[in-house]
Amino acid sequence: MRRNIIPVCLVIAFVIIGGFTMSAFFSYFSFQTLFKKDVEAVSELTSENIFVNINNLMDRPINVSLAMANDTFLRSFMLKEEERKLTPGDLELLRNYLESYQKKYCFDSVFLVSVKTGAYYHYKNGIDRYMRPGEPENEWYFKFLKEQQECSLNVDNDEAKDNIITVFVNCKLTDSDGKLLAVVGVGMETPYVQQFLVENEKKYGINAFLIDEQGNIQLSSELTEFAGVNLFKDESFRAMAAAIVRNTEAPEYKWYHSREADGYVITKYVPNLNWYLVVEKNTRDFKIKMFSQLGLEFIFTLLVVILVVTVTTVIIRRYNREVMDLAEKDLLTGVKNRTSYERETIKHSLNMAKYEHFGIGVFDLNNLKMVNDIYGHQAGDTYIKKFSAMLCGAFGGDAVFRIGGDEFAVLFININEAEVRDRWHMLLEKFKGMGRPGEPKISAAFGAAFRDAAELNTIGKIFKTADDNMYLDKERIKGKPHNETR
Repeated sequence: MRRNIIPVCLVIAFVIIGGFTMSAFFSYFSFQTLFKKDVEAVSELTSENIFVNINNLMDRPINVSLAMANDTFLRSFMLKEEERKLTPGDLELLRNYLESYQKKYCFDSVFLVSVKTGAYYHYKNGIDRYMRPGEPENEWYFKFLKEQQECSLNVDNDEAKDNIITVFVNCKLTDSDGKLLAVVGVGMETPYVQQFLVENEKKYGINAFLIDEQGNIQLSSELTEFAGVNLFKDESFRAMAAAIVRNTEAPEYKWYHSREADGYVITKYVPNLNWYLVVEKNTRDFKIKMFSQLGLEFIFTLLVVILVVTVTTVIIRRYNREVMDLAEKDLLTGVKNRTSYERETIKHSLNMAKYEHFGIGVFDLNNLKMVNDIYGHQAGDTYIKKFSAMLCGAFGGDAVFRIGGDEFAVLFININEAEVRDRWHMLLEKFKGMGRPGEPKISAAFGAAFRDAAELNTIGKIFKTADDNMYLDKERIKGKPHNETR
């Protein structure tokens, strides 16, 4: 039976685990598809929102800088400077001019740099310093002078304002003949832009970067140009470098996978800044959580399988035991039947030599047919049940077997012949007077045999001898007067 249980349990386990695996497989891929669509939609929406807002944020400083670059007042001021005709009043007038733009638009910096003298005019304190080649803080200025573009942006520290990191818009001021006179522009402190990026990152769970053509991070929620971080050195972005730095209005979309991260990237060129907006949605943490959840579900399923298999095994074993009990139990008396007797004797035949004493007793009721014929089988069954109970009381329930209609066999294990006789005589005393007045007298015949090394050395021989002895006892009882004690 045990061998039969194992395949059943394996089938149950396979069905449950297989069902879970299939369900998890389809759920994972269905959810992954929906998740990808959601990531793409959120990332695209966020990217467009950041793009529009950064453009709007930078439109004003760019337009103001361009307007100042075309202002006749500044042009006249620079021509006076070239002719060395500036007065203290002119300097104060310029400072007031720059300050008016600062107050009107709330810029963090408004400046003018003379090409001829290198004087750095600032809205706050007039001439702040002089720009000299070879000094690192002035590198942006001399680099811009060599460029062909009319305007440019750079991230730098504002020396006129406690070295706060600032995004500067630089525009070239020329005379009517196109001669370069000065560089004019405004500055916005990076915290304004960074705070905007932080809000979007927290709201949508993305990372946003503004990079130049070489991949250097100009602005992010945490970094500026001064951090010296190149996005393309990251393994995840290295392969996408060519796709990112494309001066096209259409955004680029790409899923990426690396040892360190997985995610979705949207890149878009920002003409006003001549930078590239990179919006990244890292999905590695989500995948880890999802696989962790799947792992927990698998463990739970495994526990369920173990529980189901355990319960099933218990039920099957209990059922098998009940079936075996029914198959080996006599329904009338409740003792073991002939099938059980044969199984038990086969088992004991292998161990007989180990027992100090081993024997078999055969018992049979006399005159039971007469009772059945006169009073019915129910009356006869009563005698059988009572006699069965007496045998169990005398020799133990596990040793008693009903092997025929009114015939019983008892196994004597480690009980000697004298003790068997004593118990039999005690049983007979109880059996006297069992019948009712007027009923035929019922008696019991008994025969026993015990193993010996010479002749009675097998179960078959022992039973045959015991059965023969029982029939001799039966004949002895029949030879007695009818009213004689049974």
